[in-house]
Amino acid sequence: MKNTFNIQFEDNLAVPKYRHIIDAILQKLKAGELKKGDKIPSLNMLCKQYGLSQDTVLMAYNELKAKGIITSQVGKGYFIQKEDAAYQHNVLLVFDKLTAYKEDLYDAFKQAIHQEGSEQIFFHNNNLKMFQAIIDGAIGNYSHYVIMPVNHPDALASISKLPPKKVFILDQGRKEYHHLYPYVCQHFEQDIFNILKNNSDLVKKYKRMILVTSHQKSHFKDIINGFTNFCQQHPITAEVVSDVKSFSIKEGDAFVVVDDRDLEWLVRYSMEKNMVLGTDLGIVSYNETPLKGIVASGITTISTDFAQMGKIMAGMILQQERLKIDNPFVLFKRSSF
Repeated sequence: MKNTFNIQFEDNLAVPKYRHIIDAILQKLKAGELKKGDKIPSLNMLCKQYGLSQDTVLMAYNELKAKGIITSQVGKGYFIQKEDAAYQHNVLLVFDKLTAYKEDLYDAFKQAIHQEGSEQIFFHNNNLKMFQAIIDGAIGNYSHYVIMPVNHPDALASISKLPPKKVFILDQGRKEYHHLYPYVCQHFEQDIFNILKNNSDLVKKYKRMILVTSHQKSHFKDIINGFTNFCQQHPITAEVVSDVKSFSIKEGDAFVVVDDRDLEWLVRYSMEKNMVLGTDLGIVSYNETPLKGIVASGITTISTDFAQMGKIMAGMILQQERLKIDNPFVLFKRSSF
């Protein structure tokens, strides 16, 4: 750290003093006077040097931390974390887990925001303690927090620790958080209902519809509600099962499968029993992946557009919008249904 740290405060300008501190550090970074790892003045040092309140300096440092430009170490002070100060946004992404379709979401978000922002991703793997640890460690360090919440009543208490105007909900949690935060999410109950309704001509080919899901999370319950509502309204014989392996399968059955492990079992079963997919047995799988377009001459999928979800969320941040958006949900028709 240099012996002097000059900041030009111009009282005749309608610019808050904390902005002068931010601008001074950004200018020194641009001029090469500060490098990654350099220590910058402490709160007390700037307060004493310029007669500032600690709140003023802290506001400046918190914004620089949120943009990832500086970091703090307990008992040691504040340090430059990155020299590229051009980024306006430093975004925390909290995902449940990484899958092929969530990777599409992440790649689309990263590509859309890369010229004006940076991102860091963590995974909570549907573990409350891990989720809480991620949130606690991120408070004040990012400009925006994009979160796939863990499915637990205590999740809100953790999210509420974050600045409310900087929180965005992604993919899951529409029902629980729609009144609190902007979001880009799936509307699970409406999505399955509308897909089946808009493709009722395909459904009529079959004698019975079976939804296979063993999950107890709230959005899977929404899928069950949408599925059963459709079957009751049309009507068609319907079942909801948690274990497809113990279910008595008959010719003319059509399955809506949430878990890819159940999909694999059904495809193997159809091959062993010489049942023709799309004729003797129907299969619709949740979430589009490239492999499903090839397996068993093509598996019909229903899926949200994960890449579009990433683009929309990035656009919301870049445009400083706080919207509530139900992401598009589509059917990819193939030979299995």
